[in-house]
Amino acid sequence: MAYLLVNQSWTPVTTLLPLIVASAMMYLAGMILNDVFDYEVDLQERPSRPLTSGAISKSQATLVGFTLLIAGVIVASLCGAVAGTWLTGFFAILLASCILLYDGPLKRTILAPFVMGGCRTLNILMGASTFVSLAANDIAQASPPLLPHNEFLGLPLLVWWVAIAIGGLISGATLLGKKEAAQEQPRGPMILAGVIVLASLTGLALSVYCPTSPAAEALQISETQRTIFLMFIGFMSLTILRRVFAAVATLKPKAIQLGVVSVLRSLIILDAAVCYLAAPHQISYALVVLSLLIPTFLLGRYFAST
Repeated sequence: MAYLLVNQSWTPVTTLLPLIVASAMMYLAGMILNDVFDYEVDLQERPSRPLTSGAISKSQATLVGFTLLIAGVIVASLCGAVAGTWLTGFFAILLASCILLYDGPLKRTILAPFVMGGCRTLNILMGASTFVSLAANDIAQASPPLLPHNEFLGLPLLVWWVAIAIGGLISGATLLGKKEAAQEQPRGPMILAGVIVLASLTGLALSVYCPTSPAAEALQISETQRTIFLMFIGFMSLTILRRVFAAVATLKPKAIQLGVVSVLRSLIILDAAVCYLAAPHQISYALVVLSLLIPTFLLGRYFAST
């Protein structure tokens, strides 16, 4: 989605595929290291987990987790170096740091949901970062305006806008489900989670009004695209907010779980909508992303989404 947003196509594939591999490595690393850091807690609360049951040793999981994380950073950095930018490696290092902070010292703090949202934001920025060649270096020496060509660090403002909005959505969902199994929930964090989800969806919808570069090759959003995108995001928001607000109102574990799942599953649809915005004349891109709902629902029968 991020790569498409800046290139209006999935070419060159030789740049896209390494970014996908790097992102997948770091995602898997985060999942594995999450269980490594939670080992002592899971011994008491979830003894059937792969590590705590003895199916996989903690040392093996630690080795695989850190190997995947480091490999992901290396692959992303090399991909950026070939494209002529340091930003890809920079975002990859920040993403790896956020993964470790979330899995480790910040996991049980109020900051955890926002670090998780930061992971998604950085992942999107990493996916778009090879768009930059030497522009990022030029910006450091640029004279006013501060944001030449409606870019920041060489990336279009629209990319930052979408990345922050989707990251905020993840933060809200994570905060909402932080203690989803507890029978008694503090209402304050639940209300905050609802407000963050609402603000993030609103921000994503309004991204169509973000200033874009006047360059001929840059993404230009037509009025028709704006209308369709706003209607689509509005419809999806009603579906998501109905579940989220029900969770905030009732504070029941089942309602909270449904609220979190509605956000997570809707991400694929929202990503597909952004793909339409990036390439309206190549609807196949949006349809490919949308087709990811099929394995999501199939796997959801066997694995919990939260």
